[in-house]
Amino acid sequence: MLRLVFAMAIGRAAGRLSQFLGRGGSAIPGLIAEKIDPCTIEKLAVGLSRGVVIVTGTNGKTTTTKMLVGILEAEGLSVVTNPTGSNLARGVATHLMRAASWRGRIEADIAVFEVDEAAVRTLSPRLSPHLVVVTNLARDQLDRFGELATTAEHVAAALRHADLAVLNADDPLVAEMADAGTETRFFGAAPQVRRLMPADSNLYGAEEESGPQPALQVRLESAEAEGYGERVELGMGGDRLEMHLQVPGTYNGYNAAAALLAGLEYGAGLDRAQAALEAIRPAFGRGQVIEHRGRRVRLLLVKNPAGFNQIIRLLGEVGESSVLVAINDLDADGHDVSWLWDARLEDLAGCGHRFGTSGIRAYDMGLRLKYAGIEAWSEPDLSAALERLVASASEGETVILVPTYTAMLRLHSMLLPGTRKREAWT
Repeated sequence: MLRLVFAMAIGRAAGRLSQFLGRGGSAIPGLIAEKIDPCTIEKLAVGLSRGVVIVTGTNGKTTTTKMLVGILEAEGLSVVTNPTGSNLARGVATHLMRAASWRGRIEADIAVFEVDEAAVRTLSPRLSPHLVVVTNLARDQLDRFGELATTAEHVAAALRHADLAVLNADDPLVAEMADAGTETRFFGAAPQVRRLMPADSNLYGAEEESGPQPALQVRLESAEAEGYGERVELGMGGDRLEMHLQVPGTYNGYNAAAALLAGLEYGAGLDRAQAALEAIRPAFGRGQVIEHRGRRVRLLLVKNPAGFNQIIRLLGEVGESSVLVAINDLDADGHDVSWLWDARLEDLAGCGHRFGTSGIRAYDMGLRLKYAGIEAWSEPDLSAALERLVASASEGETVILVPTYTAMLRLHSMLLPGTRKREAWT
């Protein structure tokens, strides 16, 4: 116990110093604490009376986690979570420490953590989760994750340490994880909606798989754009929930279905769950709208072709606007940007949007747009590109930013100067 207390004290001090220096601090405390006590996570997590929920997958982890936390809090539960999206061991340790007393005791009822799909294999046995939610699997950062089959193996191994799995029945790689031996619940979509969310293999020419679908405990019956959000209908047997989500896109209908199903496993009431889902604002950079110099700036994070295709679909549904695609290739983004060529940018040719590109790989993105038949200006400097984007719109109009992760952090600091990283994420 003394080792844990000492580890937490030093970790917290390091975190305060990091924040003082303007470097955030969502991971430093956990990183330092685990150097001193490698069992920090295990010792802290054991005190949660309702256990731990892990949310993992390629896309949708942050939003699904935020939705599930909202549902559980509406039931009166005290929830520990990682709202900053720091989803490696160091981030999980940091947020457990924030919820703990100086003696390492946590009074919260439950923890809901989004966990990186490569890190989940080692974090799951340490957290001993009651429930694991798997949103989807798609090719992402091949230089880091390797082939998709490897990622699927990591997630399947994690499920073996859980009591219950909530799986996306519409993703073949995820649905196959029902064979891992863990008790399973499924969410998915009606056929007409499912076509809007192809599995990863379908993005590259594979035929849509047809065959018996597992019985769905929650089904996304419909999803339709509505303002900056999405009008969705969720079905649970004979019950139906119709709601307006403040987050856009069919994929967020899937996220809501996953969060609702996980919440139902903890006894969530449908009325309270619906109100909680409708109250969820976009997570940092994921549909977030920021007022800036009289314009509305809408941020849509992009990191892989599957997610990019959903954003492309969103762009096709909105009126003419100025769009800046900002691509970086730093560690957090993935050094391999070949995925830009897998996205269906040709679908945007002739849509009326005015395009620009920025970031370290601004010219790579510009070349990709050129081959898609789309004219675009390029400005690698993010600050100059943001100025040009805003200047291209009249006061009161909306412009759209489509950045990768590190570009989004930089752009966000320009749009909301003086905002601490933790404030920005939450």
